[in-house]
Amino acid sequence: MANGKKRRNETAGIAYVAAASREQFPKPARREIVFAGRSNVGKSTLVNALSKRKNLARTSKTPGKTRLVFFYDVSPDFYFVDLPGYGFARISQGEKEAFSHVTDQYFESDRPVALVLVLIDIRRGFGEADHQMLEYLSHYDIDWQVILTKADKLSRQQTVKAEQEAMSVIRQYAREGRLTLTPLSVSAGMNPRDARMKLLEERITELTGGAFASI
Repeated sequence: MANGKKRRNETAGIAYVAAASREQFPKPARREIVFAGRSNVGKSTLVNALSKRKNLARTSKTPGKTRLVFFYDVSPDFYFVDLPGYGFARISQGEKEAFSHVTDQYFESDRPVALVLVLIDIRRGFGEADHQMLEYLSHYDIDWQVILTKADKLSRQQTVKAEQEAMSVIRQYAREGRLTLTPLSVSAGMNPRDARMKLLEERITELTGGAFASI
């Protein structure tokens, strides 16, 4: 994808654009639901679950493998945008800087962001990079929602405690008069009809004014 040329692909019946720089981003013609979080936190898994496609977004057990911004054409009214994972290790400093650059480019490109889903591994809690992301989003008045992933790894009691702890962090970054959403706990194998998934779908359609396509 050299020289800023966009390459439009299709997988699982849904078109997508994989972009390595702002020149390759699609035109900002639709609202965008953004998936952000540390590497291997489950962004691709959640994209697949919400899209009701098993293999739309490729999942990997290797942190930092995906370093592109993916725009998934899941609706005539909005895109799903899967950002590269942040905070990964085992790569050179130069690669870290390149990774940060494309993510920065996305947020600096005046994209029509409807909501940023900040994914947190429910077992690990918030890391420094997660706090930096919430600070950034709050500072620039971008609506965000914390999603606690891998909830199937904990008991219900542990999940409730993790949700309470997450809410205390959310309150630290909540801006007066801004949308403040409680955290949602999800897991890789969650049924799409699960109440928490349905609630997330409803929030997405409410914020974008659109609906999912071909689902």
